Amino acid sequence: MLTAAYFYHTIHIAVVLYASPLYWKQDYHTSILTGEGWVKELIGGNPNRIKCELGMRLHVYLALVAHLHVLCGLRDSKHVTL
Repeated sequence: MLTAAYFYHTIHIAVVLYASPLYWKQDYHTSILTGEGWVKELIGGNPNRIKCELGMRLHVYLALVAHLHVLCGLRDSKHVTL
């Protein structure tokens, strides 16, 4: 009897651990912004979203922008920001 209860308890814990990410979600498509506002929202939002939308992780994107500023000499223009 004790073995069956232990087995049931072990299975229950495994199911809860496996299913917990399905219940504790962070919203994904929440933006009504475009342009620079959208990019700022990506930077401050869900880390998986910036990877999906831009194809790179946040640290890679920030390094790219820094590289464009410093090494390539690119600057923000009147209508477009890096």
